[in-house]
Amino acid sequence: MGSSDVVPAKPDGEMTEERQAVPSPGEGESFGAWLRSQREVRQVELKTITQSSKINIRYLEALEHDRFDLLPATIFVRGFLREYARIVGLDPDEVLNFYLAASARNDLEGGIEDLSGQPATWPTGRTVAVGLVVVAILLFLVWRFFASGDPDAPEDMETMAPPVVEEAPPPPPPEPLSEQALRVTLDFRATSWVDVFSDGERTVSELRVQGESLTVTADEELRLRLRNVDAATIEVNGEPFEHEAGDDEDIVISAPAPAGAA
Repeated sequence: MGSSDVVPAKPDGEMTEERQAVPSPGEGESFGAWLRSQREVRQVELKTITQSSKINIRYLEALEHDRFDLLPATIFVRGFLREYARIVGLDPDEVLNFYLAASARNDLEGGIEDLSGQPATWPTGRTVAVGLVVVAILLFLVWRFFASGDPDAPEDMETMAPPVVEEAPPPPPPEPLSEQALRVTLDFRATSWVDVFSDGERTVSELRVQGESLTVTADEELRLRLRNVDAATIEVNGEPFEHEAGDDEDIVISAPAPAGAA
């Protein structure tokens, strides 16, 4: 691509606002090699992406080396790629489509060969016939063994007691929340880093992706901090919660006063 297509990285890991459509991986070029070349041409370091997105650098290296077997579930990989594209300056939807195509192609190629490396073949009719004959002979020998009155054979197969399987005790019911307790649920419609402080103590600090839910509790106060505040809807004790906080600003949720309090 020409020099006019280069999108330089912003300092300190800032998000690149301008996203440009880029050509798909060329013939013979793997997804990982294409992804790495797009990052390098924009002069973005892997550690910059890690610091900005909080994604483990091992997952970023696995993506750039086509090690799909080292990656977590697809829902997490989708979030990783969207953050990667956002920071580098690529179109997240295009990057995700290229990855899904490469992953599907990798699965297809892996299924063509068996463990010995030879093309998988269906058994022939002769092989099936020989197998059926062997099974019939084995069944006949078993019948002769029990019909011959062998003293070592059990007298009545039906009287053999089945093994006793002890059922695991049911889990104890969850402890009910106190009247002042807070139960806050976040439903994520986009990727965002989230920090949760329950009664002054940090209890959650992690990346959440589209489609996930997070439920947290506290006795007196919850403070939430979202890197992308529009990525999640919030419910407090089953009711929608509205706020005016921005990105990386504290959302303070306090427990309601007990009934009869002044």
